[in-house]
Amino acid sequence: MATRKKAAARPGFNESAKDIWLAGLGAVNIVGEEGSRMFSELVEKGREWEEANEGGRFARITERAQGFTEDAKGVLSKVITPIEDGLSATMQRLGVPTRAEIVQLTHRVEELTRMVQQTRKVAKAKAEAQPRPRAKAKAAPKAKAVAKPKPKAETTVNS
Repeated sequence: MATRKKAAARPGFNESAKDIWLAGLGAVNIVGEEGSRMFSELVEKGREWEEANEGGRFARITERAQGFTEDAKGVLSKVITPIEDGLSATMQRLGVPTRAEIVQLTHRVEELTRMVQQTRKVAKAKAEAQPRPRAKAKAAPKAKAVAKPKPKAETTVNS
């Protein structure tokens, strides 16, 4: 905050800021007026240059680059094929399954999963179709036998 007050307090600062702003607006205006004209000129220059070089230097460079690309693809396939074959043989010796084997196994697992789901649906349908046995009514619990009090032996009192 203190720096703003100091900057605003300097003489001529506001005029300089306004001049910078006006210069920016002027630049935008010039670009708007001259931009489309300049773009058209650049397109025309590019067209002229392309026509002058058609069948010339750039065409030859492009053809050579395409030739190099084809050569590189050929060399690359000659190098990659033996490496892939060796790697494949090594993985097979180690017992690592191939992509084709994994895909085949995946299909088999999906098939078995469908069969299990189908079996579950059939078993569930059968279970729902069968009447459920009624639960037997529980017999009332037997009353526990209460022990009868034993008669007390009479004792005679002699007086």
